[in-house]
Amino acid sequence: MAQPQRPTSRASSRPPVSPRGPGLATRFLWSCAGADAPVLSRCPKTDWVKFQGIGGVVLATAVLAFASGSYAFYTVFEPKTGTALDRQLDWPTFCLASLAGLVWGLVIFNIDRFIVSSTGKGDGTERITLQELLQSLPRLLMAILIGVCISAPLEIRVLKPEIDAQLELEQNDYLTQLNNHTDRIFESTTDELRARIAASMDRLDEREGYFERRRIEINQQRRLLELEAEGKTGSGVAGRGPAWRDKRENLDQMLLELDRDRSRDAEKNQPALAEIARWKTELAAVDGQLEAARASNLRQARNLDGLMKRIHISHEIGGWVPIFILLLLIAIETGPIFFKMMLRKGAYDYLLENEIRVTTARAGIEADAQIYLADTNEEIRVDVYHEADAAFAEARRRLQAGAARATESQAPRPAPDAHLRPVGSRK
Repeated sequence: MAQPQRPTSRASSRPPVSPRGPGLATRFLWSCAGADAPVLSRCPKTDWVKFQGIGGVVLATAVLAFASGSYAFYTVFEPKTGTALDRQLDWPTFCLASLAGLVWGLVIFNIDRFIVSSTGKGDGTERITLQELLQSLPRLLMAILIGVCISAPLEIRVLKPEIDAQLELEQNDYLTQLNNHTDRIFESTTDELRARIAASMDRLDEREGYFERRRIEINQQRRLLELEAEGKTGSGVAGRGPAWRDKRENLDQMLLELDRDRSRDAEKNQPALAEIARWKTELAAVDGQLEAARASNLRQARNLDGLMKRIHISHEIGGWVPIFILLLLIAIETGPIFFKMMLRKGAYDYLLENEIRVTTARAGIEADAQIYLADTNEEIRVDVYHEADAAFAEARRRLQAGAARATESQAPRPAPDAHLRPVGSRK
């Protein structure tokens, strides 16, 4: 007697699982590609390789975004304490920039993963039709924008030696221009103060020269007095005679006149000396302002080292290099989208569709069901939710039953002795 065949379970109808399951790295790349790992693990190795490649591109984009963002944040927040060629690595800024770059890389990773996972398969053929391009246009534009943002810091890092050399020249030229402009602003004030001080000092020096000549005459007179006492003058007689006394009186008179004239001259020159002191104070203040302005010019010239300036220089001296880097990043960003549109429909797509239909069927959902309208004899397709409809019908039945019970409870009931009353009697 033939044994009855056992019903084939749904699990036995699935393709056999590969004897060697996917590893941790493979599952991570599948996650980067936004694939369903349990479904994909039952597919042939060809589907594994496809989603590993797509996940690898998404991961590579995230790594490039991390490097690009870290360098961009470091360039923006780096302390501008030296020129472009004398700059040293600042470790606190490096750590903060790396943390910010990690956040930026995770943001780009999440966006790319969403773009790739939501792209779909298109029409399931290798051809890219116009309709597929139009449907993927928002994703392509977003990917191109991300590629442009990532490429700019990378290109200035690739061209860093050339950019630093050119930036050093521009910083020095800019500093010279700022200093010349500052000198012209303070030149008139400093020149006027120095001219006033020089004129007053010339007058004082002239008076001092006059008194110096008089001191020389006094010294000569004192020497003659000594020679007269030694007898070395015309009389030849040593001692302090009448000639010596005359010379002594003349010397004393010259000293008194010198002291008197110097006292008068000091009183007369007191306002001029006060003005000179005031002008020197003003000149020192102006010189301090000039030094402060020059220090500000130096800081301003060193701050000419931002991200935008470096990108501008890279476009000026880079030639085709920045363009090729930009095109490469755009190709990396948009590549997974085009790849998914060119992939043929494979086992993964059928199994995934089967899982979706099984899940919806178990939930009592009939997607795109055919419904005929008896009145118009028209066929329409809508999603039917059988479980929800059954729950709604049960709820409506309970409500109707409750309403019926409430109506019966409110109806008037007959009196208990109504069957004992004679026929034709009234209440």
